[in-house]
Amino acid sequence: MSPTADAPRQSNKLAAYQRAYGYFAPDWPWIATLVALIGVSVGVGLLEAWPLAILVDTVLTHEPKTGWLHVYFLALLPPDRPGQILGLVIIGLLLQVIGYSAWMARMMINYYLNYWGTTRVRADLFGKLQRLDLGYHQSRPQGDSIYRLTTDAFGPWGIIDIIIGSSVAAVTLTVMTAILLSRSPPLTFAAYSVAPLIVWSNWRFGLKIHKRALESKQIDADLTAHIQQAMARVPLAQAFRREPSEFERFQQAVLRSVNALLRLNWQEQLYPLARDLILSLGAAIILGYGGWLVYRDQFLAPVADGMTVGALMIFMDYLRKLWDPLKWLAEFFSKVRTFEAAARRVFFVLDTPESIKDAPDARPLPAAPRRLTLDHLSFGYLPGRLVLNDLTATIAPGEMAAFVGPSGTGKSSLLRLMLRFHDPLEGALRLDGVDIRDVRLADLRAHFAFVTQDAFMLPASVAENIAYGRPAASRADIEEAAALAGAAEFIEAIPDAYDAMLSEGGANLSGGQRQRLAIARALLSEAPFLVLDEPTSALDPQNEALLTETLHRLKRRRTILLVTHRLNSVMECDRVFVMDAGRIVERGTHRELLALNGVYARLWRQEASETPPEPARRFAAGAPRRRAKKRVS
Repeated sequence: MSPTADAPRQSNKLAAYQRAYGYFAPDWPWIATLVALIGVSVGVGLLEAWPLAILVDTVLTHEPKTGWLHVYFLALLPPDRPGQILGLVIIGLLLQVIGYSAWMARMMINYYLNYWGTTRVRADLFGKLQRLDLGYHQSRPQGDSIYRLTTDAFGPWGIIDIIIGSSVAAVTLTVMTAILLSRSPPLTFAAYSVAPLIVWSNWRFGLKIHKRALESKQIDADLTAHIQQAMARVPLAQAFRREPSEFERFQQAVLRSVNALLRLNWQEQLYPLARDLILSLGAAIILGYGGWLVYRDQFLAPVADGMTVGALMIFMDYLRKLWDPLKWLAEFFSKVRTFEAAARRVFFVLDTPESIKDAPDARPLPAAPRRLTLDHLSFGYLPGRLVLNDLTATIAPGEMAAFVGPSGTGKSSLLRLMLRFHDPLEGALRLDGVDIRDVRLADLRAHFAFVTQDAFMLPASVAENIAYGRPAASRADIEEAAALAGAAEFIEAIPDAYDAMLSEGGANLSGGQRQRLAIARALLSEAPFLVLDEPTSALDPQNEALLTETLHRLKRRRTILLVTHRLNSVMECDRVFVMDAGRIVERGTHRELLALNGVYARLWRQEASETPPEPARRFAAGAPRRRAKKRVS
């Protein structure tokens, strides 16, 4: 998403700047200290040339000059000339030490303010991204959010830094001009004769650099998103032999980034070249005209307050220092717009309405066994296209219920509604008669332990992955959950067992092993509802039968909701809801649905036409169920 795309939802610039400052307001004492140190640095910078000028004009001449700064400096020195020389050397050294020390302290405070303020920005942004609904995240590439968190988050500090720097530049320029005018108005005007060129070059290159920087920023964001997506497509590319095509797309994305950076770098290098040429021209003007004034006032027609060699040195030094404040002021708008664009991308996300959030009067609802009711529930992702249509069902506490049907009938969408990842368009989902939209989100989601088809794993130990939903669980509880999920055997077979570290996404495990760990994670949770989305999709027949037995034993202890197309696992369910085209078309037990000889019976015959695995046949025939062994720590 481009920065301009976010603009319509932003308030005026002043409000954006006030919001940026708000992230640094808690550190206002450090900001005040920073401003004071900048004042010290400016004062030292303006005084650095004076010890040498006083040495040349006053101490080493037969006719000492008596300017007001000369008087102040000499008041600190002894009356004899050797003492004055030594004193000026010490003053010059002290000015250098103070200047460098103030600069170092400024840099450290800058870092402190930058890092902590940006940490607050990132914390707000990450928290907001966590609260935004799935619709927001599914409509944008992950790389865009990552770029806003990693790069755009520096925008608010950039605004503050530019404002402080430009304010200091204005004060510096004013004081410097006053000092120069007090020495020689004609030479001051000569020094400022190059100011229009400085302003022009800053404006000319500032606009170009700003344009190229925005272009490069957007291309970098696109590259981040492309890399993230490309890495996710690696297995797909390998399976379909599309590695050359993916590599070509990657190269094109990198080339766009490189070309944008080169265009930016070209302008960034032309800029200092123009600066140095203009400074050289200014130095030539001051040296020529100032040299003539010194010759006139000291040799042709000596005057008491005429131009001196020391004053000429000050002019030359100030000309060198003239560039920075003029640069800050001339580049203010171009630089601040760059950081403002980044800050607005952050504020755009922060201002995005949360479609799923606690109602103002949301009520607490502690996790407990409850009756789940689907009350004429309808839902769709796009206007006019319903995925779920007028669902009505009731599931009592402790029951084991299943929603079955072909792919694309809305089963997974129903699970998302249970966790309030989306809200229904019509009807309601209720817990003990309470609309879940009236319940605090944290309390609602505490009722459900969810097992998805993806079985996401963290780059952490096996035990930490199982205990993700209940971090305080004991090792014995973790091992018991693993045993119930049929995961204990393979866990104990790997080095370090429960302390073994998993790679990103659990890539060092098979799909079935990841699925069993995800089921163990849900079993360890104290949530009264255990919700499983295609839980047996990656399991072998033996572990599928074991899981089915496990779920059967948990029937009266938890409410179990299965979403599956594998009918072998739903035969012992108290209720089976058959879905087709977003509707519940049949409901009942396994035997009742077979007796109806409808959709369920057709699906059953289709599944039964394939030879059932041996463990599943034994279970279907009523063979004694095997109990999972409980591991004793």
